Amino acid sequence: MSGRAVIYIRTSSESQGANSSPIEQETDCLHLAQEKGLQVVRVYRDVEKYRVGNKLVEPSGSRSDRPGLLAMLKDAARDEFDVILAWREDRLYRGIRAMLTVLETVQDYKIEILLAKEHFDPKIAPIRAWVAQMELEGMKERMTMGVIARLKAGKANTGQDRYGYVRIGEQIHILEEETKWVRQIFAWYIQKTPLMQIRQRLIAANAPQKGSSIPRHIQWSRSSIQAILRSAREYAYGFKTYSRAGQTFQIPVTPIIDIPTYELFVKMREENKTYPKHRRQNDYLLSGHLKCACNLTWRARTATHRNSRKGEWVKRKTPISTYFCPQPHKELRPPECPKSVSAKRAETQVWEKLYDFIMNPEFLHAQARDLVKQLQQRYEHLQKDRGQILEELEKESTKRQLVITEARKKMRADAKFDARMRELYAIEGRLKRRLTALEQEMDTYARLDWEEKVKGYVMDLQAGIIELNKAIPKTPEEQHRVFLMKKQLVDELIAEATIDGKRDIQVEFRAKIMDQEVRKKLLDFPNGGEIVARL
Repeated sequence: MSGRAVIYIRTSSESQGANSSPIEQETDCLHLAQEKGLQVVRVYRDVEKYRVGNKLVEPSGSRSDRPGLLAMLKDAARDEFDVILAWREDRLYRGIRAMLTVLETVQDYKIEILLAKEHFDPKIAPIRAWVAQMELEGMKERMTMGVIARLKAGKANTGQDRYGYVRIGEQIHILEEETKWVRQIFAWYIQKTPLMQIRQRLIAANAPQKGSSIPRHIQWSRSSIQAILRSAREYAYGFKTYSRAGQTFQIPVTPIIDIPTYELFVKMREENKTYPKHRRQNDYLLSGHLKCACNLTWRARTATHRNSRKGEWVKRKTPISTYFCPQPHKELRPPECPKSVSAKRAETQVWEKLYDFIMNPEFLHAQARDLVKQLQQRYEHLQKDRGQILEELEKESTKRQLVITEARKKMRADAKFDARMRELYAIEGRLKRRLTALEQEMDTYARLDWEEKVKGYVMDLQAGIIELNKAIPKTPEEQHRVFLMKKQLVDELIAEATIDGKRDIQVEFRAKIMDQEVRKKLLDFPNGGEIVARL
């Protein structure tokens, strides 16, 4: 046996990692490759948590969105290997959806699966995947039932302890060295002490913080203090809330703050929710785009009043709009962060750069010509693939005729003949589907005149920005309409705007030269069909 092989490794928990560590899996798979005479070209790993939306999830075998798995299947479609090596079948999948994701790909692209610790049989793979999924669901159900039984009995479950409390066994106890700081934080808040000043006082007093599984970058972050304030009701009425399987449970604990303190806090909290009268929402052209060395997206505000020496708010003749970095902690802010910039200055800079980008057609056309060259190379590659598929179809047709001829000689068609014919027709069907998809993509490439498309796209952009620069709105409604058109142009063309310590802004532009419908038809177009520039 010879061919290109890849290794897939997965662990989804510490205990599982100890039983089948990534090193052990890779070593066994390398031995298997050596035995079979295979060349290992790449190793794919799913051994750490990854982000799905706003959540970090384990690379469970029941999930079909594992980054390493998806990368491997994508490379399989590109014909970059012939064999997948894994430790056991459950490393690849432990559920129906994940199993279908893997098996559809390996069947479509004739990929073989070899396992280091067991034999892989594609015929019974769906049954084993179903059994594994039932086993997982049963384990989850038993664990959930056990947790619910403990919570109904008033016993604490695992999880992060709230500041001021510590869980010992199944009971939650107050922690005296932390409770005094809980009371102090609420006292300062009621005294109208700013949040950052509360933070400075906690750091100066060396107030203890709760341990964390994630190393702390800073002491007493704003989020830590806000988490304590958000738990005011629990601190006052004495309970810890747990949620499991759609049910909510409250475990009694010793209160830390009294009811009058809680009521004062609620009253002040409601007052603070009112947006200050000296601030107003405004139209911000760069919202969602401007960043600094902190790698945070900047926010914006408009001040219509100023604080006089007498402590009164006096209305400004001209409102001041500002973009600012949302990083509240000085120790995390690098020297290259300018903290804030006038909205007028920032927007003028970016709009001028946007104008230069659009009104420089030579640059855009040169980029388009480069894309056309890549397009021609891709088209030639597709032609080569098409020829190979046609050759494979011819071979499969010859095999089928030989089987039919042999059956005619015997004057009978048995079960073995039927099975062989089904197999050959299945292979032919997959090849024809691949051929159809490839020819559709080739047709899309052949029909589109990219250089002309870019010229038309640029002319439309130029006409639009010239009209916007000429516009002189007279009413607030007209001003807002012009803003919306400018904002649409900024959102379409700006990939990133980065401000430095001198408040100079560097902008990376993108120009999409094809619509979404065309992008769906082209599977591997260079740069996603975008022209990119940095000014």
